[in-house]
Amino acid sequence: MILQELAKLYDRLSDDPDAEVPGRGTSIQNIGFRITLDEEGTLVGIDDIRSVQKGKSSLVSIPMQVLGGGKSSGSGFNASFLWDNCGYLLGFKGNGDENPGRTRKAFEALRDKHLQFEEQISHPAFSAVCRFLEQWNPDKILGYLNDEKLCLCNGIFRIQGNSRHVHELSEIRDWWLKQGGMELWKGEGEDQETGMCLVSGRIAPLALLHEPVIKGVRNAQMSGAKLVSYNCASFLSYGKEKGFNAPVSEDRAFAYCCGLNYLLSRQETRIFMGDATMVFWADAPVAEMNAIMAEFMAGMVPPHDFSPNAVPVSAMDENVLQKTHALLKKMVQGKLGYDDLSYGDARFFILGLSPNSTRLAVRLWYESSFGVIMEALQSHYRDMQLQRQWTEDNSRHPEPLLPSPYAVLRETAREMKDVSPLLTGAYIKSIFLNNPYPDSLPLSILRRIKADRKISYIRCAALKAWLVRRQKKHFQQQTITPMLDIENKQPGYLQGRLFAVYVKTQEDVFKGRTLNTTIRDSYYASASTSPCFVMSRLARLYSQHLGKLSYREKIAREELVQEIQDKVDIATLPKFLDLEQQAYFNLGYYHQINDFCKKKESIQTEEQ
Repeated sequence: MILQELAKLYDRLSDDPDAEVPGRGTSIQNIGFRITLDEEGTLVGIDDIRSVQKGKSSLVSIPMQVLGGGKSSGSGFNASFLWDNCGYLLGFKGNGDENPGRTRKAFEALRDKHLQFEEQISHPAFSAVCRFLEQWNPDKILGYLNDEKLCLCNGIFRIQGNSRHVHELSEIRDWWLKQGGMELWKGEGEDQETGMCLVSGRIAPLALLHEPVIKGVRNAQMSGAKLVSYNCASFLSYGKEKGFNAPVSEDRAFAYCCGLNYLLSRQETRIFMGDATMVFWADAPVAEMNAIMAEFMAGMVPPHDFSPNAVPVSAMDENVLQKTHALLKKMVQGKLGYDDLSYGDARFFILGLSPNSTRLAVRLWYESSFGVIMEALQSHYRDMQLQRQWTEDNSRHPEPLLPSPYAVLRETAREMKDVSPLLTGAYIKSIFLNNPYPDSLPLSILRRIKADRKISYIRCAALKAWLVRRQKKHFQQQTITPMLDIENKQPGYLQGRLFAVYVKTQEDVFKGRTLNTTIRDSYYASASTSPCFVMSRLARLYSQHLGKLSYREKIAREELVQEIQDKVDIATLPKFLDLEQQAYFNLGYYHQINDFCKKKESIQTEEQ
């Protein structure tokens, strides 16, 4: 199913003149230099064609369509047709080359292969390239390179006086694409194996290797990786070789690889989460669908949740952006209906990939109608809804109305690269399937809270959503509210509120002074897991702090503590809080602290 949908995507893109996708037998490669020859094959110069990219200080190679697929890794020599890296084209990979002998052999392999087809191609431009390769001495290269970094780039050929590169000439392209040149170059003849293609269901020549290689997956090999490959004898069955174990025709293999590379190359259809790279697309060319998914995943909804995944607003069409924000605004309000989506029946696909040596592992695959996905997202944000502490009214950097999955997962580890790949896939899948969130989500968040003592809006929103889905799973009455609930009698919730009162009282007493260690720093870990053992000690500290408050503050604080303690059932209070009650503890703490802040803001507003 995955390969079929990616192949269908490529077929649609091929019919779109604005979509830059390579045709059969071609690929998009990053080219950094151009070898210019005269008609006799004499070297005129080596031109640096790299360009300056916005946001980068160094020159970068430019993407260009060339003949043939990408270079696959391996111990043998794999010469490309009329393009390649500097080691193959010129026999030199820089002064830091650890194996110059092999580099020289790579150049000889490319030279011999081009000479082998000179008579068959019979074109003056190709013959000029052959003459150059025959007489070229790699030791002369330093006299032509103006930047040794070009040794790390790919190069192409051009004949002086001709505006088109050699591989772009129509006669050479026809030989490669229409006269069987590509098959001859790859060493495939009439005895090529045919069979039933698993993607198309038709009898066709089967691909031994699925090319071009997949590029753009985070932490995968720079040279590219394979989604389908067999490189060990233990993976083979019935004596079949490599790709013949999963028979896919050459045409469909090329199509799905190019379709996936297209998605991975575009910011609008690709995001990174931990070690997972996710792409998404629809079976209809509606830009709003990709825009909504990009904003949901990466956190572009105003107020923005800034992340490295965020698609630049300048890269989006203004009309698309306005429609997207209008729909997301309805989603925030819980008013988004199926009728609001003119394309609600369109199929939408989400694919998550992670690196696995030279291959790619499928971390997530989900497909559904876009309307169903939007309903699932609305349910997710309804469960995540929590009163914000920092809003547009009291902060220049307000907390996001819709915390993105990226923002939530970022709170589960010290750095995003440390996020569990299993958690990433399970969490995203639970959102779209409207299932309970994985228990590893609150476990990871609580671990981070104990490490840095930060009980933040996004963390508590995720804990609240986990509790809500847990109640749904067990068909319990949903009693968790976005703001302080004085009727909530969960032991963990009440202990969290009480702990917040103790913390706030200390802060009020030492207002404006910096403490080396606060109650939250010293007692959070034990209070959130075994409150029975520390609350009495905290109560004595609270009594000392209480005496330093003003009479009015003292009365209000005592009434609040009494209101909370009246609901605590000492007989049923557990000695140790389980995962659910620890989540309630943090939610109760956040609600109570946030309530203190809201009351302070309302008092300041009244005084003004």
